[in-house]
Amino acid sequence: MVFLRDEGSLFDAPLEAVWEFVGSGDTHSSAHRHVDSHRERHSELSGTYSWAQEFDGRRTPFRMRWTSFWPLGIAYEVLVGPFTGSKFFIYYEGRGEKTAVGLVGEFVSPEIPDAALPAAVDRFFTREYEQDNTALRDRHRPPPPAR
Repeated sequence: MVFLRDEGSLFDAPLEAVWEFVGSGDTHSSAHRHVDSHRERHSELSGTYSWAQEFDGRRTPFRMRWTSFWPLGIAYEVLVGPFTGSKFFIYYEGRGEKTAVGLVGEFVSPEIPDAALPAAVDRFFTREYEQDNTALRDRHRPPPPAR
């Protein structure tokens, strides 16, 4: 088990736009190129999400249980995938037209040794962050100045 914390990233969109995007379902999934996705709501603030995506050069299935703690963040438990058994929390802090995003969690893996786990988690979440931020930038472009 490896405890990890990642702070200091900024989304190029205000907090409200980030929450809208994260809860957008297929729009959020397509930003990550998820395939075979399936969502199940357990309550207004929780559910499970499963999908497949490329990870470390192969198509990999994932399934996570999530609980929203709006406006703070979202807690996740990984049920299927290379991080099965991991628990983490992604949190957000509005900073005007940008949003700080951080992650804290305990990561384990049935297939990745503990020594290699921090790098694998970093690869996964760096890609997720870059895809989210690109999609948020595209969705939250300010209108052109009036003439």
